[in-house]
Amino acid sequence: MTDPRLVRALIAAAAAENAAVYGYSVAGARLAASDKGVARTAYDAHRAQTLVITQWLAQASATPDPDAPVYQLPSPVTDASSARAALVSIEESTAAAYADVIAAADAPLRRDAALALQLAAVRAAIWRDRAVPFPGLAGRLGL
Repeated sequence: MTDPRLVRALIAAAAAENAAVYGYSVAGARLAASDKGVARTAYDAHRAQTLVITQWLAQASATPDPDAPVYQLPSPVTDASSARAALVSIEESTAAAYADVIAAADAPLRRDAALALQLAAVRAAIWRDRAVPFPGLAGRLGL
């Protein structure tokens, strides 16, 4: 039987990825032209990762919650600066979701989730223009 904590973490990661796809579609419209290519690449990565998580859930004999038609953005997006700030928050939330998967998973899945967390942390650093210690946990630790 699959650990219920792992299933909850995977469902939360799927929701974080779906929220990221939504957030990139909203924020991307407000980004400067020079950032749009980076945003498109990140958007595509989040879309692909939703499929990966669906596979992880299937292996755990679970299904993700249905996608919401709209997701709450972490902050209002009114211009390029606020779009970048929202994308930082989105990536931090995604990284945090993967940190929970890592905590609940066994070795093979833990490695894949750690790589997904790393990619989210890199994207957050791109939007923030710097890295933070403990990606995925920084918000929880008050950093």
